[in-house]
Amino acid sequence: MGHPRWFYGWATRQETTGGPPPAHTGYYSIMRSSLGHWFRISEDVERKLWTEGFFSFDASTLLNIYGYSKETRTELISLIEAQASRVRLPHQFGLEFARNRPIVIIKQVNNYAKADKALQDFQSTYIAPKREHPHLNSEALAALNQVREDLRNGKSEMEGMVSVDEFADKVLATFDGRLSPCPTEKELSDLHDQARDRYDKKVPPGYADLKDKGVPDAYGDYVGWVQLMEIAKSEGRGVVFVTDDLKDDWWFIEHERTIGPRAELVQEFKQRSGQEFWMYSSENFLRAAQKFVNAEIKDQAIEEVTVRLAVTREQTLAEIIRDLEISLGINTAQPNSEKPTGGVSPSGEANLGDTEKPAAGAGQKEGDA
Repeated sequence: MGHPRWFYGWATRQETTGGPPPAHTGYYSIMRSSLGHWFRISEDVERKLWTEGFFSFDASTLLNIYGYSKETRTELISLIEAQASRVRLPHQFGLEFARNRPIVIIKQVNNYAKADKALQDFQSTYIAPKREHPHLNSEALAALNQVREDLRNGKSEMEGMVSVDEFADKVLATFDGRLSPCPTEKELSDLHDQARDRYDKKVPPGYADLKDKGVPDAYGDYVGWVQLMEIAKSEGRGVVFVTDDLKDDWWFIEHERTIGPRAELVQEFKQRSGQEFWMYSSENFLRAAQKFVNAEIKDQAIEEVTVRLAVTREQTLAEIIRDLEISLGINTAQPNSEKPTGGVSPSGEANLGDTEKPAAGAGQKEGDA
């Protein structure tokens, strides 16, 4: 479903300038009712979601936390815990978190091991031999050895999380009693059939996972999406949804700029649940929490999340561009190219790290336009 480029710009200008003249209020209300899914939600609706709705997270968001420093990880889980009475988790996203958690932890362990090995090779090749330069003074050698010790300690700490994981314990406690029911075999089979039909027509969300996952794993996003709508309908409350899966089957991306959630998702959510819906990446969830619930989030934590998502965003957009070029018959083969790693798929599931790339700067927000 397309729309003229001027349409989105007109909608944004109306919001930033206070909307059309009062005489047109009735018409504007009708326009909002019919076409509101193409617009960013108003601040009043957004604030109401933060004060009365519930919060939900997909697996990519929860798994990406393992890639942050201990300080940032603590701030993020503390924010989730602070909203514990109003968090809900679709069963599918909880399952993906539990299933991929050890994979993500081991990836961090391997990162520590690779970094330590690189420094070890550097020391043995360039520093240990005393017959020629470079020569380091004792302070520099001590600092280098301290870095390696810190890496080994970090590796050991991450390895321990495979079996004793305080973060996972907090997640399980926070979502205890707030996880949607496990679907029956018949219900899951029906959802997979629905996903197959939707993916054939490129109906979001989830169809982009077909490229990197086999079926039925690729249907996970759709299963979780349906469960999220069912929670909203049964509880009669809107949803703030946080995902670090930044592929274009979740987000409307125009010229490498993420505008906001796909309009089809906002529309379907409202039609099937009767409730409001909005979506953030982790970065913008933290910024919104500062604004709407006065959360005390350190700038360092937001910067760390922003940088991480900017890297994944770049990888995700590279994948989109590569797929487009392939569909147009353009030869894009690179002799030593590697697939992006980190997140939960190239944009969200077991790779640790999907995100949108800002048009300029790492701190772009969804719905900037």
